[in-house]
Amino acid sequence: MERRRLMRNDDILYDFWWACIGGGYSMPLCRLAMEAGSARHIYEMKEKSLFKLKGVTERCAAMIKKHREEFDIETEYEKSLKKGIRFIPYHSSSFPERLRRISGHPFAIFVKGEVPLDDRPSVALIGARNCSEYGRKVASMLGESLAERGIPVVSGMAYGIDGTAQMACLKAGGLSYGVLGSGVDVCYPEANREIYDRLCLQGGVISEYGPQTMPRACLFPARNRLIAGLSDLVVVVEARARSGTGITVDMALDQGKDVAVIPGRITDPLSEGCIRLWKQGAIPVSSVEDIIDLLEEKYGKLSERGKTEETSDTIKRGDEKGEGVRKSGKTNGGKYVPSENEARVLETLDYYAKSTEILCEESGLDILEFMRAVMMLMAGGFAKELGKGYYVKI
Repeated sequence: MERRRLMRNDDILYDFWWACIGGGYSMPLCRLAMEAGSARHIYEMKEKSLFKLKGVTERCAAMIKKHREEFDIETEYEKSLKKGIRFIPYHSSSFPERLRRISGHPFAIFVKGEVPLDDRPSVALIGARNCSEYGRKVASMLGESLAERGIPVVSGMAYGIDGTAQMACLKAGGLSYGVLGSGVDVCYPEANREIYDRLCLQGGVISEYGPQTMPRACLFPARNRLIAGLSDLVVVVEARARSGTGITVDMALDQGKDVAVIPGRITDPLSEGCIRLWKQGAIPVSSVEDIIDLLEEKYGKLSERGKTEETSDTIKRGDEKGEGVRKSGKTNGGKYVPSENEARVLETLDYYAKSTEILCEESGLDILEFMRAVMMLMAGGFAKELGKGYYVKI
């Protein structure tokens, strides 16, 4: 098949073609382009000349040949522009300096929205997908508190800790950036569509993989180095002893970034990863103030930013899903006032699930008194039942 000739004589199109090759196929795109002189030179090379590039195998050469024959560069580039996707190659002045400094930086990134500002510290909040209610609460608290301080949150938009932290940050009026293991026009997981849509308007969605690249397990480890690369501090909220979170941590350490952990109970499997990292030198933190202190040690005093008027209004109003102000039948000037029994139960509830038997014993209430109180707390949004007869504070 004859090689396509471009109507526009523009190197950015050749860069776009090269960045889209193979839908995430593992190939050192940046190194090969630098060795060849440019992506355009690779596009114009004869097949036997490709083998002169270090590491180009027969499979690799065949993929390059197929890609330049079948990929309609100008059409695909126009499609991406219509989707609101920005294409930023590594040699562009718009390419994040944080990423440019890391070893094995991407040849280019695709962005919906914006990228984090290089002169503003950002924090990665990461952790288990199947997190506990405690982990969810901590992730939400940190995401919201960082937003109130004007510090962007970077994460992977995944289930569990990642998505919870990012949504809390966004709802508090902060900026957040999601780094995907797919194309930026592919929302994954689909259940986090609301987070994805808000990120595009209130931060950005970022990927090194071309548009329409579907998520695959092999793409996520490389994605994790970008999460670390775009952050000045990585905070692990919850993690099992072996998890994908460890990949992000390793890459952050390789990049010279600080890693912090939220300490957890020694009997909780979801704390095993954090405790192991703590033993290996990670910094334990228990509040947003601890995180601010770590950032200020490296960057000096950070300017503080209180809640914006919009954020405050959101918290006061809540939303249709019952988030924001919790409702209760007993109020005093709009403030929740628990009954004596409700206060007892609320005091004994924790972010870890407790059984009805234990809660009755600790609160000193009989089963009927306890059930009336906990039902009121659940109606008001202060408690939640996890499994039959087990309750947590929310």
